[in-house]
Amino acid sequence: MPTPSPTPTSGAASGPVRKGILRREDPEALGLLRILLVAVFTASMLTHVGAVAEYFSDASPLYGDYARRAFPSRFSLFFYVRDPWAVRIVYAAGVLAHLAWLVGLFTEVAAAAAVLVWISMVGRNPLLYSLPDQLHTALALLLAAMPSGRGLSLDARLRGKRRPVPVWCRWIVQLQMGVLYTATGLLKTGKPWHGDGTAIYYALVNPYNRHFDLAPWLARIQPWILRPATYLVLMWEIVFGAFVVQNWVREAWRRRLRGSVGRWLAVDLRPVFLGFGVLMHLSIQFMLYVAFFTPLCIASYAAFLEPDEVRRLLARCRRR
Repeated sequence: MPTPSPTPTSGAASGPVRKGILRREDPEALGLLRILLVAVFTASMLTHVGAVAEYFSDASPLYGDYARRAFPSRFSLFFYVRDPWAVRIVYAAGVLAHLAWLVGLFTEVAAAAAVLVWISMVGRNPLLYSLPDQLHTALALLLAAMPSGRGLSLDARLRGKRRPVPVWCRWIVQLQMGVLYTATGLLKTGKPWHGDGTAIYYALVNPYNRHFDLAPWLARIQPWILRPATYLVLMWEIVFGAFVVQNWVREAWRRRLRGSVGRWLAVDLRPVFLGFGVLMHLSIQFMLYVAFFTPLCIASYAAFLEPDEVRRLLARCRRR
């Protein structure tokens, strides 16, 4: 008995999915994302050089079983590897794993080792870390689960590993940033954000994390610059998730978009949203102590670049 052919309905349903999240693309865009993110991860790791034993071994003020009791819900290799020299060796192996991940050499193994050492550092001494480091952990885990070594890597160049990658690899990083910004915007409540617009002013004059004491000057520009900036940042964060969804639709089905709604969905909003994000994060980095949060966010924006755009960018760089 012949196998019945799929109904038109099932074919129509699978078409958008196949051309959307299940489609595959050249690996250059994912490779560039790997290089930029792992460069930030590596820089963050290297800030611990010189104090590794004091942070993560029995040379720490919180040592041995006391550390495990202080952080019972955490995992860390350094709860078991406790001698200062052994901890330094594990840390050095983690740095080497980051460098191999960066250049894409045995990428999967290097990524797993790098993430294991990073999680062990956060687990052993979580008091060192804050919200920006949580973004580091999330992005490292996501990137380690992707075939990012297939493009712009030694694995692709020397070991013949270059192959297409699923588009969802980039899209899931876009989703992470959309969730980060939109959730942050929705959690910003109260009069400083929704009333008198003083939230940015108070952040900039807070002695806990400011770089400069500019309170009198900031007070003068508050009504004319900082208040509108407060409302603009809040609106940008809240609608960033909608921008991510619109970008998916534009990227996957732009040639099929028709009519007035289709024309709006086909508009490339990346220069507006990502350009504003770059300016905002650079301003935050200049004025406030936020560690590696700004480099992480800006590096993550590479997830919004498509393979053709990355190839043109690389060709331009080679010509120069």
